Amino acid sequence: MAVGLPQLCLVVLSLASCALFTQGCQFYPPGEYLRFVRVSESLKVGGEVLQVEVHPRRNLSIQPVDKTDDVRFFKYVSLNRTVVSIRLAQSLEDLVDQQVPQNVLKFRLVCDYLDSEDVITSYLSVTVYVEDVNDHHPIFVDAPYQVTVDELTPIGITLFRGIHAIDRDKPNTPNSEIHYSVLAGNEKGKFGIDGGARASLVLRNPLDYDMGDTNFLLTIIASDRGSPPKNSTTTIKITVTDSDDLN
Repeated sequence: MAVGLPQLCLVVLSLASCALFTQGCQFYPPGEYLRFVRVSESLKVGGEVLQVEVHPRRNLSIQPVDKTDDVRFFKYVSLNRTVVSIRLAQSLEDLVDQQVPQNVLKFRLVCDYLDSEDVITSYLSVTVYVEDVNDHHPIFVDAPYQVTVDELTPIGITLFRGIHAIDRDKPNTPNSEIHYSVLAGNEKGKFGIDGGARASLVLRNPLDYDMGDTNFLLTIIASDRGSPPKNSTTTIKITVTDSDDLN
């Protein structure tokens, strides 16, 4: 009597091995076709993104889903006959920190297995969310600054509008949101900082050249709102001019 494939499997292989032989390449757990992963933009090249159990396999490839360029960020390494490690092939740091940030990458794992004369193909789609890290300090533009002001300038007047710093972290997030303050040189409380992205130097108290208010050197600090925050400093040199205010 001829022995069919199921009987042969029972005799030669275990039941589990037979199932693998007849089902072809399989991603595990069975029935999973989509996986979501979060990684930090600071993940080093060669670092592991995720592990995938897939077997038995003849060929495994990483293929694009939406954007062809997404696949260049990933490669795989076989850990053993059943598990592969998906690893970073290219740095992620420029993705989320650009003016139009890209924080989602997609690719598809494609597995081929030869069953008799047929090639059986299985797929697993992977979506990778890239999380921003506060890895950039604010950088002042056109600094240090210099201002000349008359001693009779009224309180509340804006003396200078050009205080500005940029932060290369992901736009419109706490990591790139900057606030400014006077760190040193304002012991008399003569000046203050107003505004948001482009801050202004404002006169808070009267100036008196004849009482020694001839020049000031303020240290300005720009801090982002990341955790922990990063900051940088610059200076504003203020020269006060004398006016004929004495009888």
